[in-house]
Amino acid sequence: MAEKWTIAGEYFESCNCDLICACLVQASTPRDRCDAALAFHINNGTYGQISLNGLNAVLVVSFPGPGKMRNGNWTAAVYVDEKGSAAQQDALGNIFSGKAGGTPGAIFAGLVTKFLGVKPTPIAFEVNGNDRRLTIPNILEIDISAITGRDGNEPIWATNAAHPVSPKLALAQSRAYKYADHNLAWDTSGTNGHFSSFTWAA
Repeated sequence: MAEKWTIAGEYFESCNCDLICACLVQASTPRDRCDAALAFHINNGTYGQISLNGLNAVLVVSFPGPGKMRNGNWTAAVYVDEKGSAAQQDALGNIFSGKAGGTPGAIFAGLVTKFLGVKPTPIAFEVNGNDRRLTIPNILEIDISAITGRDGNEPIWATNAAHPVSPKLALAQSRAYKYADHNLAWDTSGTNGHFSSFTWAA
């Protein structure tokens, strides 16, 4: 029997889409492909009896296009926080690779064709007001900032979004977005980003 699990915390991502992300309006990818990295910090979480509080994980996906992301044929890789114990790393790997069901399970079952595996790494996840930053040394850097409204402070929010993490997402733009691993590599800036709180369970 699969372990029961629940995780809640902060999420953000960047991709190579222009503002606004094509996925939010179910459009085709504007650059014929999509390369996205989704970063998660777990404030409160359990996998069976294993606590996941304070740990991080990243899901990187690459869609070769052309077409819509919902068409599938994704390549995916997962990174889990090396500061976790072996049991915690295994739990994070099971959740974010879809093996433990829930939203990640639906993503992998319906969209991922090639899975590159789970890798424990140092993951630095930072939240500072409207800014979000994540680094995995020599692999991934994401640095995004919210697109704010007329008051110059509150982010512009997309609501009722067709997105697997949250139906309400702050719009953001990347200052840096770089990835190199598994024979994949990209380096973009000024492209799309999102952030929100999240809750997943299965």
